[in-house]
Amino acid sequence: MESATCSASKVRDERPARGSARYPMRLPATILAEGEQIEAVTADMSASGVLFELGQPLHVGLDVEFLVEIPAGTLELSHTAAVHCRGRIVRSYWKDGSPWAAAVIDEYRFQ
Repeated sequence: MESATCSASKVRDERPARGSARYPMRLPATILAEGEQIEAVTADMSASGVLFELGQPLHVGLDVEFLVEIPAGTLELSHTAAVHCRGRIVRSYWKDGSPWAAAVIDEYRFQ
């Protein structure tokens, strides 16, 4: 399968950019952080970031890689696709007894 790599701004602001449109999507995701694999679900996504509901907390400033699966039929895709991202955690909190984290996307590649 062909892939494309795109880079977001290399400015390392500690706050996520709010200029991108956000799309509420609950998609399965796998996060790789500090050699550990963490299962998550997206709550919303934009071109510059993503909000995750997690199984365990992640700390602000942590560099992460994550793979978000986009099932067939989502976003008018006829087959399952995935986006592989590199970024960092910019916000981390607890909500309704679950850990949540927002990550800014520095680089992504569709697979």
